[in-house]
Amino acid sequence: MLFASSIYAQDNALIVKTPQNLDGVLERKLSLDKKRLKNNQFTIQIFSGSYEMAQVFLDSFSKSFAEKNAKLTFETPNYKIRTGMFGSRLEGVKTLDKIRIKFPDAFLLKP
Repeated sequence: MLFASSIYAQDNALIVKTPQNLDGVLERKLSLDKKRLKNNQFTIQIFSGSYEMAQVFLDSFSKSFAEKNAKLTFETPNYKIRTGMFGSRLEGVKTLDKIRIKFPDAFLLKP
């Protein structure tokens, strides 16, 4: 049999030293993550073509889907109308099915 003549233990104190600028670094990291997440979202493209036709499609979309925000952008050589920022493909497809009733050429894309 073995017996220990003395027992040593640690105290419960835990001291964590953090750099003074840690909060600023964490805020910047969160900001960058939000931007990356935004870029990884699915969107629905309703139209691509001339400015005049884009205006017609945008007006029609706004009347048909007043609750949805559509954005008109220009990417050489076409104007494009897109709506939605979906975190998952499934969520985008559900919305796309509703939009395709009125705009059959709409499609889901991941920018």
